[in-house]
Amino acid sequence: MQTAKSANLCWGQHHHVLRYLAMPAASRHEAHITTSYALPQGATTQHVRSALTYLTRRHEILRTVYDVDAVPWPRQRVDPPAPPRIHEATTEEDGTASPTEVVERLTRTAFDLGREWPLRACVVTTGGALRRLHLVFNHLAFDDVSLDILRAELDTVLAARVRAQPVALPPVLDQPVDLARRESARRPDQVDAALGHWRGEIARLPADVYASRRTPAGSTGAHSAHRAHSAHSAHSAHSAHFTVPSLLASARGIAERYRVWPSAVYLAAYAVVMAAYTGEQSIAHRLYTSQRAASGYSDVLTCMSYPTLVAVDLRDDPPFSVVLRRAAERVEQSMQHAHVPYDRIEEELARESARRGQPVRVRSELNFLDNAPRSCGTRRDRLAWHAAPEDWAFADSDLYLRMYEWGDGVTLALQVMDEVMDRDAAERFLRGCARLVEAHREPGTDLRVSEAAELLEFPPAAARRPLVRVHGDAVDCAQTASLLGTHPAVASIRLAPHEGGMVADVVARGPVTPEELRIHLLGLMYDQPAVRCPDLFRITGPTNVTGTAEAGAGTPAEYALVSAVQEANGLDGVDPTDGYVVAGGRALRTPRVLALLDEQGWAGVPMGALVSARPLRSVAERMVRAAPAPVPGRHHGPGH
Repeated sequence: MQTAKSANLCWGQHHHVLRYLAMPAASRHEAHITTSYALPQGATTQHVRSALTYLTRRHEILRTVYDVDAVPWPRQRVDPPAPPRIHEATTEEDGTASPTEVVERLTRTAFDLGREWPLRACVVTTGGALRRLHLVFNHLAFDDVSLDILRAELDTVLAARVRAQPVALPPVLDQPVDLARRESARRPDQVDAALGHWRGEIARLPADVYASRRTPAGSTGAHSAHRAHSAHSAHSAHSAHFTVPSLLASARGIAERYRVWPSAVYLAAYAVVMAAYTGEQSIAHRLYTSQRAASGYSDVLTCMSYPTLVAVDLRDDPPFSVVLRRAAERVEQSMQHAHVPYDRIEEELARESARRGQPVRVRSELNFLDNAPRSCGTRRDRLAWHAAPEDWAFADSDLYLRMYEWGDGVTLALQVMDEVMDRDAAERFLRGCARLVEAHREPGTDLRVSEAAELLEFPPAAARRPLVRVHGDAVDCAQTASLLGTHPAVASIRLAPHEGGMVADVVARGPVTPEELRIHLLGLMYDQPAVRCPDLFRITGPTNVTGTAEAGAGTPAEYALVSAVQEANGLDGVDPTDGYVVAGGRALRTPRVLALLDEQGWAGVPMGALVSARPLRSVAERMVRAAPAPVPGRHHGPGH
């Protein structure tokens, strides 16, 4: 009997598994990759079956399943070789589902990670003759490089099958399980040293680039109640693409002049336009970056990309040429330091948020995609709006900008939440990025950031309470005071600057400690933008109100959450006034925590709410009883 190969997940898969599981099941198709495959002349359904069976035997990723609840870490398991399932649909009206219906179902149905292989195939026939092949991929298993490799090999194998000739492909040197085992073998101190670069980056990040623009009714909380309820509103998010044929030559000309990659040109334009829109002087975002070069395993067929943190410093009002050089350096640094576990970076962000007492939110994602030599399909500039991206709106992103280079043009494709950018601003943003690049097409133009802002003419942010700078971050003092005032022991509160920070003068109506007030605000600060814990609390009241917070016995929900966190992470004890990460919880174990809560009939804990600075006590307050369905024989309690 053949023994199944298994290993932990590859580091490049960590982002995608956490993002996939954080989405509602009905919206997970947003992360699926779909393609209609061009078939060679003479190909039959049997040729397709034979070719896919050959590739499934050759590449273990095509027959890999994932146990996301495994202890101590999520695992990937390679099933023995077998023919993959191929769905069939006919264009004939024979009472069966139409090709459109079959492909729609295969595309929109969430993958069962624990049982289903990460590739779905559907052949479309007419009168028994093969017409098309549709493929649906799970992003957890594939990135663009993997798909390019697989498409090229499918071309080769299908051509050989049609000609009844042997297949000639080079041997596969490394499988995903081999890569995962090498990554797992790295010593903890080596991984920690590799994370040093990202800790430095995180310490310099602005708390929220959109602080001046984010709608106060919106939220900076992961899968907040606001976003969950508004995601299906037609105005919750916007989607558009702007295709500019002339932008290809402009960007490439600038890149050649300054000896940088074209991607750096688009990144520089994004940073300058975003600075003009938000007024921020450090533009932070996430750049989809491959781990292949940094890992040394460039040809492994699996997903090896994730969004790395990038910040472009514009505080000195630099000219575009300097922004371009800085952007190129940031791209290069991201590639050099990309080979780390994504979840560890998320944990560092949670720690930094706890340290500052303010959410450090970087949820704008950029992706550069090469579609050459295919055509952009237009000879004129074309802006097109799409239906509201309701499924993407559940991903807890603020903005997703994809830059497609075609053989004859460039497309800027934008998805953005309305709470940070309305429809008019989204159009101005897309046109502004293109306009800024075009403005620098010829040598001699080198606009400073402030000059570009005048050129772009974004309207000012809607009137709202003024923001102040606290340790460089934008803070809404009025909103902060309002949330602190919801603590039952607070009679009144006044916030004021204090030695570069912020001090809170509190008049208490009952006993309360500075730590209790901080914990209270840590639990609420994700619900409104630009909220920050004061650096100092000065409390006056009828009783002695100094000291530290006490954990207390807690509610049944808190008891269940603490127990699940302990069990999933192998911890001896957990203080519910700590956040999940500060308490010792690991991001990659959050699926296990949620599974344990589900076994006990608890729901209402978004994955992102755990990997944050929000105290566990605050998370537990939002839990609800789903169903009284404890698992027989399993005891959950502190210390067990």
